[in-house]
Amino acid sequence: QSTESSGINAEYGGNIPTENAYQSTNILIREVLKVTDVPIFRSTCSEFNDSHPSFFYGRDGHFGNLISHTSKSFPRSDLSSEQFLLEKLNSNSNITLVAIGPLTNIYRVEQLQPGVLRKCKQILIMGGAIYEPGNCPKTNMVSEYNFGMDGKAAEGVLGSGANVVLFPLDVTTTIRFDIPTLLNRSLDTKQKDFYHSCIEGTHTQMVFYGEATAEERVLNIHDVHCFVYYARPDLYSVEDTYLGVDPSTGQVTDAKEQEKKNIVKVAFTATDHSEVQKTVLGMFKC
Repeated sequence: QSTESSGINAEYGGNIPTENAYQSTNILIREVLKVTDVPIFRSTCSEFNDSHPSFFYGRDGHFGNLISHTSKSFPRSDLSSEQFLLEKLNSNSNITLVAIGPLTNIYRVEQLQPGVLRKCKQILIMGGAIYEPGNCPKTNMVSEYNFGMDGKAAEGVLGSGANVVLFPLDVTTTIRFDIPTLLNRSLDTKQKDFYHSCIEGTHTQMVFYGEATAEERVLNIHDVHCFVYYARPDLYSVEDTYLGVDPSTGQVTDAKEQEKKNIVKVAFTATDHSEVQKTVLGMFKC
């Protein structure tokens, strides 16, 4: 599917501080993938969490593969990610936001201009844990990581009235990608060494945290489901669900515990696991 990316927003993601995320995004997009026509913006409102990074995937978010790639430092963008989002949402009604980190900067945009998120065509969010256990140490595992890092922002975005499609741990943990197949696909790319290191590093972390055994050559790739859905929405079963979010922890609560006011589309299951995996393999940049 042909599509145009208006811009990439880098913010604190819980794993690395905001500036690390901005520099890593620039290195990945500009130096590794050689994409020069997509602007990258830095969040100015997510730094309040910068003192608590987990460095789960290393200091650059990619097991050191980006830091070792170049010593170049990229200057800050002229516009902040929040300014960029406001400009885009007020000038284009066909915008899809793909949110794969804490929702701090998106919530800030809604605070600056209440109702602006309803101008989005859709907001695809990887976040939340509804019936699955959480994975955020900050909240003693009662919430998913992205929601747990800024529960107030998660509450605000889900309650904004925007057209939200949520991809919680309930779906992202049910589809495991075959590592040998991923590695084989990466051999056809110029970035094969980069992909290989990131794939193996992610598997090592999964084994360390008990999400897989060393013998299980599979990966959970949580964020990718937002992009698969964008390309192939038919591959997911999406249900209208009334949800609330505890702003102190980011824990998602269902309709039994909340007033029925915040309706969100939730992708609980994939309709065809093999097609999801095939779509992901097609995303490797040659």
